[in-house]
Amino acid sequence: MKVYPSINTTLLSQAAATADARLWVKFPSLQKWIDGQAQPTVRQLADFAKTVHIPFGFFFLQQLPERKNTVPLFRSGSKTPHFDYSFELSETINSIQRRQDWLVEYLRSEQQEELPFVGRFTVTNTYIEIANDIRKELKLPLNWSQFLSDKYTALKYLIKKAEDAGMYVAINGVIGNSNKNLNPEEFKGFVLSSKYAPYIFINGKDYPAAKLFTFMHELAHIWLDKSAALDIERFMPANTETERLCDAVAAELLVAETVLTTEWKKVANRDDHLDYLERFFKVSKIVIARRLLDLGIYSKPQFFGFYNAYKAFWDKKKEENGGGGSFYANQPYRVGIKFFDTVNAAAASGKLLYTDAYKLTNLYGSTFTKFKSHLES
Repeated sequence: MKVYPSINTTLLSQAAATADARLWVKFPSLQKWIDGQAQPTVRQLADFAKTVHIPFGFFFLQQLPERKNTVPLFRSGSKTPHFDYSFELSETINSIQRRQDWLVEYLRSEQQEELPFVGRFTVTNTYIEIANDIRKELKLPLNWSQFLSDKYTALKYLIKKAEDAGMYVAINGVIGNSNKNLNPEEFKGFVLSSKYAPYIFINGKDYPAAKLFTFMHELAHIWLDKSAALDIERFMPANTETERLCDAVAAELLVAETVLTTEWKKVANRDDHLDYLERFFKVSKIVIARRLLDLGIYSKPQFFGFYNAYKAFWDKKKEENGGGGSFYANQPYRVGIKFFDTVNAAAASGKLLYTDAYKLTNLYGSTFTKFKSHLES
């Protein structure tokens, strides 16, 4: 059978990096194709292109078409947004955009109205105004975190509140179901705003405290109707009006100023004040320390000294614990519970082919069914 003489192995490698392990089972010679030790037939390449959702003709180009990143990445301290980010971030944004595009079309067909809170405020509003409105829409008490057991439960609680209000949320530390990690040093998360289906993505490789802060920060972006990715290095925002405002909203939602001021008076002279406040607010010490900095209680050297020690602790803990975990335990947040429920309902009603449902969720055949059973159990 005739073999095409010139195939772009760079694109083969990139496509393989974004796919799960089943791709390597389906194409056992894939590594040899990437290394140039063998070449696929035209039929094999066509099957591969269909599987990874890349146009067949792209594999014959010597230079790939320029990929333009459209979602701005705001880096700590920077006054301008960046678009020069990694393939991993770009591919993850594209994946969530595909989900969102389908959602908007489907929800419109179901006669869903626009969400009233998207873009309700601008940068001329105060962080208190925006935080109070978010509390109202999500039905969050001022001291909401005190009723929860820990910060892990707090994040699940917030996700449920956001999804009940009409937003979609995903947490993942790799591209899709691949083994290609997302770098939390590059980005903590991103948000794709939409009047019908605003979507928050959180980098699953980040440590728990940062996930909570990122989530609240991205909520503020939805209320401003501004899509963006962010890195929040050392919990410091980019040097723009929007990012500073979103940071202030996030801090207020996690640790309300009025409550913290009251509690601080009780522990100001105690060496273990962060231990007490962590137990009280059920959020991480690093979030509380950042709030104390905002309120002028901590100095910058005091905060950054604590931040560096805290991050070193979590990096060591992550290294000791390793990765992994149950596939079905991790998947609800990789896929997103509300997103899966929406896709499953569309497929069950005949408004979406199950083959398309599998592509949207990256769950195929029996895995899709088992995942559904896992959520219902």
